[in-house]
Amino acid sequence: MSLDYFLESRLKLTRQRFTAVIMLWLSFTVLAALLATQQDQLRIDAAESARKAIQVLWAHGIEIYDPAGAFRFSGGLTGGLAASGLRALIGQTGALIFVLVMILALLVLIFNLSVSKFIFKTATTINKTQGKVQQVMKQQVNDLRQHREIRQQQPQIRRIDSADYDLQLPTSWQPTEPVRKKGLYKPDAESFEDDYIDDTLLDESIYARPESFAKVGNDNNVDDVVQDDNSWAASSWLDLPENDPLFSDDGISSDADIGSGVIDEPNVTSDIKFAMPAQNKSTGQRQPVVHHAHGHPSMEQQSLPYTPPSLELLKDDTQQRKVQMHAGAIRALGRKLEQTLESFKVQAKVVNFTTGPTITRFELTPGPGVKVSKIVNLADDIALNLAAMGVRIEAPIPGKAAIGIEIPNKETTPVLLRSLLESQEFIQAKSPLTAALGRDVQGNPIFCDLAKMPHLLIAGATGSGKSVCINCILMSLLYKATPDQVKLLMIDPKVVELSVYNGIPHLIQPVVTDPKKAYGVLNWAVDEMVRRYSLFADRSVRDIASYNAALDLDQEDESERLPLILLVIDELSDLMATTPTEVEDAIARLTAMARAAGIHMIIATQRPSVDVITGVIKANIPSRIAFAVASQIDSRTIIDMGGAEKLLGKGDLLYYPQSASKPLRGQGAFITDSEVEKVLHTIKSNYTPDYDDNVAEAIASIPDAKNAKDDRSSPGEQDELLPQALSIVVETGYASVSLLQRKMTVGYPRAARLIDRLHEMGYIGPFEGSKPRKVLLSMSQYMDLQQKEDTEK
Repeated sequence: MSLDYFLESRLKLTRQRFTAVIMLWLSFTVLAALLATQQDQLRIDAAESARKAIQVLWAHGIEIYDPAGAFRFSGGLTGGLAASGLRALIGQTGALIFVLVMILALLVLIFNLSVSKFIFKTATTINKTQGKVQQVMKQQVNDLRQHREIRQQQPQIRRIDSADYDLQLPTSWQPTEPVRKKGLYKPDAESFEDDYIDDTLLDESIYARPESFAKVGNDNNVDDVVQDDNSWAASSWLDLPENDPLFSDDGISSDADIGSGVIDEPNVTSDIKFAMPAQNKSTGQRQPVVHHAHGHPSMEQQSLPYTPPSLELLKDDTQQRKVQMHAGAIRALGRKLEQTLESFKVQAKVVNFTTGPTITRFELTPGPGVKVSKIVNLADDIALNLAAMGVRIEAPIPGKAAIGIEIPNKETTPVLLRSLLESQEFIQAKSPLTAALGRDVQGNPIFCDLAKMPHLLIAGATGSGKSVCINCILMSLLYKATPDQVKLLMIDPKVVELSVYNGIPHLIQPVVTDPKKAYGVLNWAVDEMVRRYSLFADRSVRDIASYNAALDLDQEDESERLPLILLVIDELSDLMATTPTEVEDAIARLTAMARAAGIHMIIATQRPSVDVITGVIKANIPSRIAFAVASQIDSRTIIDMGGAEKLLGKGDLLYYPQSASKPLRGQGAFITDSEVEKVLHTIKSNYTPDYDDNVAEAIASIPDAKNAKDDRSSPGEQDELLPQALSIVVETGYASVSLLQRKMTVGYPRAARLIDRLHEMGYIGPFEGSKPRKVLLSMSQYMDLQQKEDTEK
């Protein structure tokens, strides 16, 4: 009963389980009697023998120890009688089988065991274990394949030693007669050029037993060190060819002194070959070979090809195939949608539905005579009846004779970037500017080729996901393209968003955070575009792809291939607020002409209004991504149509590429700041930055350009009416455009230019709204200025 209470955890006991426990106890007693007593000991043929049998069984039940003191359990009277009956009916073997089956059945009944569930759980566990094993084996095979490819791509570069301190071998010895043994040395210096030494064995020999190399007779030259040849470069231990000499005679210094001493044979294994010093022809003695050991290779020595970091640094998207809503719940929602439309006397049937990470789209076929506009106007009523956060209607769905009604899911699933980078579409994409954006309504990945866009505008309210989208695009490029294929220029007025990318080899210039210096970057991009077009004209080609292909065909031409350049501007409105004219002119030229030159732009802003992006710039950026905005007017400003105001935020986007007739809704990819930092840390630790000094010079020359502009506005180029305008404002005591128009009978543009020039020269104050400007020059100062000018003349 206590066991039953423990299993059930309730006060009310079941009679069936209690009965099963009693029968289980009886079964065990019968089993014990069958195993402990023999049939010859009990004969129940007559009344007398039955009485004796009962006495024997009773005695066995009371006395559990035999006369020898050994423990025995025979089942007692009850078990013995039951066992005797079973023996008589089905024999000893049959009785044992029957009792064992009975015990198993009772155990299943008591403990609520299910054989089918046990088999199902076992099969499930085996399948999971098999899947994990296959995944681990597949990952190991991929790692080995990548490692083999990296080794094949790496150049055959030699390496000396990787010790953490400089190693100085003694330089003063006198060798005995040449000894020619396998694995030691050969007397001729010319014969040592093909010898090879294993660094790991050398390290063991040198550091484990340094005294075994030489017994020096003169230690005066121990500190003489021959500098390392600069031609050595760092590489992997596996990259050394079998016939590569690790040590040679090229780096021997002429200042090394010759000492006297006797060298002993080193106690090392016979498969090691040492490069011995060459013999001096004049003295007949051998020059010592001394090498430096460096702890880390220098920056110039790092010539390894770029390899993308491992995808293991990113979080795995384990929920990408998980269905967000049960099929029954979705069908119930579809029936409720039909009932809602029927209540407004609109006949429509749900013919299909699609569930994505964020929304579920129902495809409706309207009845005969039902206008599409009537269903579109019921968006708010549908959202009210379905208790949805917001309903977006796509009428009609491109390529289908149906209307799409998009309803948010109760629970959304984030789309992690790793699942997109592991897809075959991204791996097989040939363009180095392929970027992952997210997944559409059906869960299919969304990729964009920035080379075909050719420029991208990203807009949305604060916190809607613009910066995360830019990070995903940049991470995609770091995993897809090498620094020789794509170069990056970044302008980040917000300072904190893109500054983490400083130090990667793809950057031409560190991230520019000063809006005043951003014009220098844009001006360099314009100059680079013009330079590339001149190179195209010399080659008679049309674009950058044809130019690089022509270089590949012409093996004699040593010109470098031109990389693609991606210019990223985060929050353009800050730039337009500081230097609007210069930035607008540069961006307008780039967006209009830079596509063929291989220069592409990504511009992000909260609201691309007319004061931020002019009509000319906006017309040359046909590809756009709209995140959640506040109103339909903002949506029309971004994608020239409504719909972005219905988005849910947190990465919910409308992707409107150049070739699409309507925007495509999807859930943007997500990557955390920690993942970005881990990937960038891996890249920075393996590769050095490669900045272009021309960009830094362009940024530094911006103040000089402004001063040159001021110098160009010299008195020789000034308006001839400027002295008269200065005299009028000084005599009047204030300055305004209307004043100069009346006094000088000139038009508004010329009067306004005169006022601006007087302000630049410091004669009048700044603009103060409707008030006239103050005159900062007194009458006496003006007379002195006139007198000074007359004297100079």
